[in-house]
Amino acid sequence: MPYFVYKLFETPVRSVEPLGQFARFSEASQFAKARRAEPTPEPCTIRVVFAENALAAEDALLNPREAPPRIGDDY
Repeated sequence: MPYFVYKLFETPVRSVEPLGQFARFSEASQFAKARRAEPTPEPCTIRVVFAENALAAEDALLNPREAPPRIGDDY
């Protein structure tokens, strides 16, 4: 499965912009770090996602998981 790099915008509506697709994590990570170092006029984050295809990657970014409930002796 490939790694996808996206630009994630939180406001006004959560949206994504694809930046690239890579076969290896090291390539995707280097690309994402280079993009994070560049100044951007709009507030956004650069994310690396491991998914079967672009649709699954975008779904994972646009529908984040809820935090698990904090109950029990561990908290």
